Amino acid sequence: MERVTVKRISVITPETGEREEIVGEWVGALRVNAAELLVTFTEPVEGGKVFNRVLWRDGALTVDRKGAVSSTVTFRAGETSTTELSYPPITLPMTVETEEVLLLPTPVGVGFRVIFTSNVGEERRRTELTVTAIPA
Repeated sequence: MERVTVKRISVITPETGEREEIVGEWVGALRVNAAELLVTFTEPVEGGKVFNRVLWRDGALTVDRKGAVSSTVTFRAGETSTTELSYPPITLPMTVETEEVLLLPTPVGVGFRVIFTSNVGEERRRTELTVTAIPA
């Protein structure tokens, strides 16, 4: 695996409330082969750390998060999926409607872009998520 700088930008627009932009940058790893792209990184969050595994395969993006926040979501354009979002000790059902998922090659790395709407509990929000991995 190649060492990379991972940057994530989330633009979240709740159905009610103010738009929010969250930006983070971490050291991670990238593995590329003929069938898939895999980016891994660990981010500090309130209450601990979250290990992130972002996998592009067969036109879908799977984001697997473990730790202080846990969830596994597979994004495929035009599809709806259900999963659970866990903030121990609380676990909530989550529905995700994927509008767009793209692989974004960059001049020196790789990127992913996902636009989706999620429902967690009573909260519905639209998110534009971009993750880039650039050699460190």
